[in-house]
Amino acid sequence: NKKPPGISNSFSDLRSASKVAWVRPVNIHTFSNLTSMQNKFLLFRAVILTVAVAPLGCISADPATAEAETPPVTVAPPPAKHAAAPAPERPKPPAEAPELLTPEAKEMQKELAKLRLEKSVIDARLALADAKRKEADDAMSAEKAKLDAERALRTARLAAESASLDEEKAKLDRETALETAKANQKLAEKLARIRELETDAKIFKTELETAIGKYTSDLALFQKQQEARKVAVNAEPQLLKEPLVDGTLFISNRRIPFNGVVTQQLAETVIERINFFNNQSTEYPIFIVIDNSPGGSVAAGFQILKAMESSKAPVYVVVKGFAASMAAVTTTLAEKSFCYNNTIMLHHQMSTGFRGNMTYLKEQLDTAEDWYKRLATPVAKKMGITLEEFTKQMYAHTSTGDWQEFGDKAQELKWVDTVVERMVETEILDTRDATPKPPQVRPMAGLGCVEKVDENGKTYFQLPILDNPYDAWWISDKRGLYRAQ
Repeated sequence: NKKPPGISNSFSDLRSASKVAWVRPVNIHTFSNLTSMQNKFLLFRAVILTVAVAPLGCISADPATAEAETPPVTVAPPPAKHAAAPAPERPKPPAEAPELLTPEAKEMQKELAKLRLEKSVIDARLALADAKRKEADDAMSAEKAKLDAERALRTARLAAESASLDEEKAKLDRETALETAKANQKLAEKLARIRELETDAKIFKTELETAIGKYTSDLALFQKQQEARKVAVNAEPQLLKEPLVDGTLFISNRRIPFNGVVTQQLAETVIERINFFNNQSTEYPIFIVIDNSPGGSVAAGFQILKAMESSKAPVYVVVKGFAASMAAVTTTLAEKSFCYNNTIMLHHQMSTGFRGNMTYLKEQLDTAEDWYKRLATPVAKKMGITLEEFTKQMYAHTSTGDWQEFGDKAQELKWVDTVVERMVETEILDTRDATPKPPQVRPMAGLGCVEKVDENGKTYFQLPILDNPYDAWWISDKRGLYRAQ
């Protein structure tokens, strides 16, 4: 609130001081002991007052002269630590100057002073705001640095823990892989040993069965020969590699009866005998002799056909009386087949019965058609025609499709290979037997069939249950003798 020296309130004093530019220096070191915010505030206040007061005594009518004569506002530098601040030099009082300001200039001077004052206030406020912003930025930077340090520490700890866990996991994986490999190796060795033992056991079993079969066969043959020689001392079964001699077929003791319905039991018996005769010798033929057979199970017949194909010894089929359906197919597809001139053979489509819903019946019919194609196509191929032509000719001969022919005609159609005049059973050494035999099952029944009488007193044969769920009966039954369960 004190006026600077040389400045008065009178108009004359102002005019005399118009050319004087004297401002009392601001000694900043006096604020050194205050806080930073107080220092800033007092400094800005001093600057504002200095700027506001200076124009009152330094504005000249001649701007160039005033600018040259007006001394600059100076701020004394802060004193050195523990040193006393030097006293500012006071300027000499200015000489009297004539009054040169006009009223307009004075107004402009006042307006200019006001503007300078406002500018100083604004600059001071901006400086204060900037100081506050810097202080806030410093606080935020410190907080950010602290957070970054904490995050880096946590990241380092997590990385260390993750590395430790990864190492432990890798160790466990290696141990597990090693144990697994050892266990697999032991298991493979045990399985290999088991397979080796199983193979040895099968080989031993086969050798043992072969030896037992051979000894049993030799013993049975010896016993039969001894018994037969009591009646026919010089009789011996004739083993011929070519059994057909001058129209006569010599059937040896390598003979397998094939009579009645083709069932699974009959198939097992025929296959067993084929294997047995192969173990005896593979040089001489085996004879499947059919007296009468109406056919039967397609699955059982197919097994017999595959056993005939697999036999190392040739397997010949001989038909004496009647062979139909599956029995006729077996005869036609044999390596060689023989029959009499008056033997009857019959081929036809499969005819069987099913039970169940419509969908199941259709499925069974599709299965039966597939069986027919698989077994009848080779027959048609041997005849030199297609399956469709074969089926068409069946119904061209009879309305029921049961195409039957005598032996000589069957030979022309290639149903049988050779028609013979005579057949000699060289195995029959003695036909006399003092001990009466029990009643036998009727020949047309076959193994597994049971003879029964229905409520009307009619005799029929009850066919066995088919073991194969996709099996079917391929049988000729014009008289209705066979009934499926």
